[in-house]
Amino acid sequence: MALTLNPDVMRWAVERSGISEEKISKAFKKYPEWLDMSHTPTLKQLMDFTHMVHINLCDVYAPSIPDYGFQIADFRTTEGVGMVTPSPELYDTIELAKQRQDWMRDYFMAEGRAPISLVGTWKGADKTPGNAKRLAGQLHIFLGLDERWAFGLKDSAEAVRVLRNAVESRGISVAINGVVGDNSHRRLKVKEFRGFVLSDEVAPVIFINGQDAKGAQLFTIIHELCHLAFAETGVVNPANPEGDSYGFEASMERFCDTVAAEFLVDSDLLVQEWRNVTDDGVVGYDRVNRIARNHKVTFMVVARQAFDSGLLADDDFFRLYRQHKAIMESIESKPKKRSPGGDPYGNKRYRLGTVFSEAIWSAYNSDAISLGEAYELAGLSATSFDKYFKELFQ
Repeated sequence: MALTLNPDVMRWAVERSGISEEKISKAFKKYPEWLDMSHTPTLKQLMDFTHMVHINLCDVYAPSIPDYGFQIADFRTTEGVGMVTPSPELYDTIELAKQRQDWMRDYFMAEGRAPISLVGTWKGADKTPGNAKRLAGQLHIFLGLDERWAFGLKDSAEAVRVLRNAVESRGISVAINGVVGDNSHRRLKVKEFRGFVLSDEVAPVIFINGQDAKGAQLFTIIHELCHLAFAETGVVNPANPEGDSYGFEASMERFCDTVAAEFLVDSDLLVQEWRNVTDDGVVGYDRVNRIARNHKVTFMVVARQAFDSGLLADDDFFRLYRQHKAIMESIESKPKKRSPGGDPYGNKRYRLGTVFSEAIWSAYNSDAISLGEAYELAGLSATSFDKYFKELFQ
């Protein structure tokens, strides 16, 4: 029985990929004729096409649109509307993280690793403001970081490094990446998602979108830890702190946002800081900005905490929000300088996470996996594999 191409699947795949039909037609001159079935592409052309739009070759012969929906719960919202279909980049990123988690779980179980104490400890708990404050306090103890932990750090980038290391020291894998795997041509979109978490008692994984601002990454890491405390798996796009924009599972997302804000800017400490900064003669926008710099967080996290703590009236809060939004739009409108690539092995450590990297190295050295399997898991060549792990464990 001869296989028949499905033009509807091909149209869907192009739309899902975000690639314009003009670009597709430029790459495949007879693409319009594929759709009206007046021309049959070669196998090589179909392989190139499916590679370009990130679907499997067999999908173009499927009788109906294949299911490339979410593999995990979708907690994202944009402008009050839940987002349903993941881009190929997000889909493939989740798939890769799940594969790595599956391997880690099997390896850790075989090694007899103890469960992570945080996971599931708050399952079924009420999502009240009091509990949000208590959970934030528990996370400070769990991570060994007090309320002023970020004060002496240079900037938000250093704060992300310190927080990530603290989380990974507790056995929770944290991967921070702005592309799919190591493919710099497949950038992740912050508008689509900021992070996701894969809950598991022995091999939990937090993934942070590396395209996001460092201050926002801090917020997302704690937001995801909150989900782990409830043993929840899902992809999230934490709401902007200036207001609620949730639709799906709103109470959980608001609760995790409250926990993240309280962890990063303790409300009791904020009251003291607010008074101290005011005594120094600093008011308005500059007051919020100075406190944000102390905590290495975004301006709006502090503004929202101040509002929720009764330090800012409604009118003052929204005036600061509009002022900050105008400043950020001005900054974003300026041409951005391309930053240097940095240390490739340091970047790889962020992309893989230390917990996962150490698991690969341990498994290889204990003969639990072959060298070839280790290369494949790490996504490294023989030469770069040796250099990466030499850098990691030197």
